[in-house]
Amino acid sequence: MVYGMFGSVEVNIINGTRDEQIRLLIVILPGSSKKVITATPRQLESVMRLSEALARIRFSEEVEKKDVVEAFRLLEVALQQSATDPATGTIDMDLITTGVSSSERMKRDNLVALTRNIIMERLQQGGPSIRMVELLEELKQRSEIAELHLNDLRNALGTLAGELLVDVRGDSVTRV
Repeated sequence: MVYGMFGSVEVNIINGTRDEQIRLLIVILPGSSKKVITATPRQLESVMRLSEALARIRFSEEVEKKDVVEAFRLLEVALQQSATDPATGTIDMDLITTGVSSSERMKRDNLVALTRNIIMERLQQGGPSIRMVELLEELKQRSEIAELHLNDLRNALGTLAGELLVDVRGDSVTRV
């Protein structure tokens, strides 16, 4: 049993309610098509506390199924507001945990890979450099990304510089 204290009201989770919490986790949370519980322990604890709080509001000593259902509704609304990826319109927990949506991370990874390919094709080690504007134009021609900005290229080049593939000086990119 899970207990919570609020003044003199002790709240118990009644039989079957915990099963309802698990069933709702499987049905409601993102990634649930495989019947995998995708909630973090913190989210589970939040649902339990919300369920208990909703029971207390009703001056009930027991958490009922309707408390659990409402707790999950509140969790779902909170997730929709804070974890919706603007690019896809879907709930993406990566947005909460890392601050970057999985679609944005994939876009960045694809841009780094394409930039790497172009540099490997066009530049020789220690050879002449290429201007960022030229590289950006070639990326725009080859990329499926609708809007590609110089700042996106700079971020990709920063990753490649960290891999010791390129050296960026001002507007020039040289293969190392």
